[in-house]
Amino acid sequence: MTPSPRMTGDALRFMRVPPEGRTPELTAAVEAAFEKLEGHIRPRWTWGRFPVSSAGEEINIAGAEFRSADLAKLMARSKECYLMAVTLGPEADRQILLAQKRGMMEGLMLDACASVRADALCDQAEAEIAADLRPGEHLTMRFSPGYGDAPLRASEDIIALLNATRRIGLSMTRSSMMTPVKSVTALLGVTDEEECRTRGCDLCSNRENCPYRSAGGPCK
Repeated sequence: MTPSPRMTGDALRFMRVPPEGRTPELTAAVEAAFEKLEGHIRPRWTWGRFPVSSAGEEINIAGAEFRSADLAKLMARSKECYLMAVTLGPEADRQILLAQKRGMMEGLMLDACASVRADALCDQAEAEIAADLRPGEHLTMRFSPGYGDAPLRASEDIIALLNATRRIGLSMTRSSMMTPVKSVTALLGVTDEEECRTRGCDLCSNRENCPYRSAGGPCK
């Protein structure tokens, strides 16, 4: 997968490189890191459709219950939702660790590229989900555990509901870390009216302490 200019820009932003510091040499190095990464990943994903309900800040997805005001707001008009999980595979993690041992900048660069590549894999999975919608149905924005006040442990529920450990080799540690690390879980509500799908600060309860806002922009 050849990185798009947006992917390269996102990787530089993950690295906290300001616009004035994005030299042609650094940009070329990031593009080369993407190309190197591509030879070591095994992209896999899975998704499914499930019933969802909310009452106040309580969310119930196919029997899995947790609390999140942000997610309840997102799912307010949804009776069903899609869950998705993607992973780049364990070799991506190993390559990042090796790069970190060789040098801090190399490790930082490969880690940022892997994060952006995982997000691009989410876009591929979401395209499949969009094609699965019935006439008159629309998706909310994509929302991952850990965003806003959504608990990280919700990823464990998503993994269980999708049987993602068996299907794509994704699991959770006791400290709520996903393994492989370069993996993503997410939710998308299903509504009967088209909604704004741009990720913005208004939905997020962490907007006052967000490092991206302090750097002059939203998280996405």
